[in-house]
Amino acid sequence: MLQTLKSQWAARPQHALLAARIVCGAVLLATGVPASMAQTVPAATAARLPVEAFARLPLLSDMVLSPDGERFAALLNEHERTVLITRAVNGAKAQPVLQTDNQEFQFGWVRWVSDERLLVGIRFASRRGFVRTVETRLLSVKADGSGLVNLVTNRPDVGSASGMVRAQQLQDQVIDWLPDDGKHVLLQLSDTNTGSPGVYRVDVETGQRLMVQAPERQVYEWITDAQHRVRVSLRESDGQYEVRASDPEGKTWRTLWRFRGPGDAVWPLGFGLDPQELFVNADHQGRAAVFSVRLDQPDLPRTLRLAHPRFDIDGALLRAPRSGEVVGLRSSGTDDGSGQARSELWAPAWRALAQAIDAGLSQRDNQIVGMSRDEQRYLVYSSGNGHPGEYFLGDRRSNDLSPLAETYPALGRTTLAGKQLATIKARDGLSLSAYLTRPVGRKAGAAPLPLVLLPHGGPQSRDSDDFDTWTEFLANRGYAVLQVNFRGSDGYGREFKSAGLQRWGLEMQDDLSDAVQWAVAQGIADAKRVCIVGASYGGYAALMGLVKTPELYRCAVSFAGVSDLPDLIQFDNDYRGGYAATERTFGNAWRDRDRLRATSPALLADRVRAPVLLVHGSADRVVPVEQSRDMASALRRAGKPYRYIEQEGGDHHLSRNAHRMEFFQALETFLGEQLGPVAAD
Repeated sequence: MLQTLKSQWAARPQHALLAARIVCGAVLLATGVPASMAQTVPAATAARLPVEAFARLPLLSDMVLSPDGERFAALLNEHERTVLITRAVNGAKAQPVLQTDNQEFQFGWVRWVSDERLLVGIRFASRRGFVRTVETRLLSVKADGSGLVNLVTNRPDVGSASGMVRAQQLQDQVIDWLPDDGKHVLLQLSDTNTGSPGVYRVDVETGQRLMVQAPERQVYEWITDAQHRVRVSLRESDGQYEVRASDPEGKTWRTLWRFRGPGDAVWPLGFGLDPQELFVNADHQGRAAVFSVRLDQPDLPRTLRLAHPRFDIDGALLRAPRSGEVVGLRSSGTDDGSGQARSELWAPAWRALAQAIDAGLSQRDNQIVGMSRDEQRYLVYSSGNGHPGEYFLGDRRSNDLSPLAETYPALGRTTLAGKQLATIKARDGLSLSAYLTRPVGRKAGAAPLPLVLLPHGGPQSRDSDDFDTWTEFLANRGYAVLQVNFRGSDGYGREFKSAGLQRWGLEMQDDLSDAVQWAVAQGIADAKRVCIVGASYGGYAALMGLVKTPELYRCAVSFAGVSDLPDLIQFDNDYRGGYAATERTFGNAWRDRDRLRATSPALLADRVRAPVLLVHGSADRVVPVEQSRDMASALRRAGKPYRYIEQEGGDHHLSRNAHRMEFFQALETFLGEQLGPVAAD
């Protein structure tokens, strides 16, 4: 029985169940997929594809394999609905389990807790008093859609005279899946009075829970060892972090490390099978690397496990399902610095498997995202430059690797533009990695193109040569696209990342200006037709570009962008750790007020010369919607041309198909008006 997520988690029966079928290796809904979405475009053409092909959410995401390797679960996006489905790996029909219309509730994640039952994280925007929040809830449901349980029920506050019930804000923080149990998990839940989390053993069928670790002041995260004992705590106070650990018996706790800056940071990743071996991410010659640390020795000696001489290494530990042994890392970046996620494996047998997968799926980055309990079947997520993501099912007994699903079936067999790596020198000599995308069939040396400069969000993030819909959409419309990993971006070492601290609108912005001038000098870009487009920090950079270098840009587009730094600091200070984070990122709101005001586009709207498109969701909990409202008001008062679209209920990530379509269509129209038609070769 298909159930829809409603307020109070009521289960609503649905009579029209959805079936699924396999089409060219992709899981497609039998109903509701437009014919245009199943079409392919012949190779070596630059056909103009429908906006929907790029704008829609991926058809399937979050695919996970059951412990016995017999079924998978995935989130399927159909029109405005997202449906959690399960299906036998050798079957043809999918079983709908839960669905949401994405209006109030959205799926956060899904994972098997046993062969028959799934846990599902749900998120939604809310408020606590005057503070806007993102709330999460945790559901347990059988693979056929029955047995739905809300695992965290609200309890009256202890000592509350009113007896009022207050729900924990975050209820889906599973810290240990107890894989040999199948009926319980260890869940981190905050005390509703102190806000500090404890750890509970929760029955996944009934929701009954037993505390196994009491909350402690200033602790915000707990970590268990391979024997499922709570062994590590992370504390934070006024921007100082402390990592503490206990002996295996839990009797004696001691401080392992204290730090403030990234150079001294030591972040625990998890334990090996040996209860005295802790894996950590820490600095190695100016780059983040992975070490194992001996806790039974007073000087905490480290053994280097994974490092790169030029790029940071980070990610989550990968374990062998049968033994629990740590076999490698699900890295957040490849060893060539492209920024694509992949599996970095140091155990010989597993490394050989990864190499075989890479040989079969060449010129892509491949992640092992799931493995059966007997280690025979496994799931691979594969994507790459010009290759939208695909899921594959592997079988170690037969050595088969078979396609399961395409995330963008309308693009999967289309000739896509892909990206070219470029190195740009900033005005102070700093080398910047960048990615250039030209429209299909457009060769180097042709006439200059209108250019879209596309700075990434974060700003402690990075662009890579992996497939992304924004870049391919813009290239499909005839624009050259330039993405720059400006200083402050992640992945290039401590010094490079730290160079962006408290430098919003300054050298970070200069790097983008230098990239435009490079593209013009190379004959890539038409100097009179350049638009800067971005989201979040990228939206801020777009607005700041019009303020700081109005001569460079014909227009700007900001989705969910920052416009007023003093106001953003005040907003972020309402959250745990917010004051210390804003001090480090932006500076002191009072002491640095002149610099902050001089780099806030909403306070400098009179300098803008070019048209602006602003888009923002009303339920954004990362950058408040007032940032775009205030920018629109400032532009209106200054008499500047702009268009403002506020998406009712929209979030920071364009999580609804309707909002994505609205944004992509508005972007296409705006760029067409401002940059004009693209000349043929």
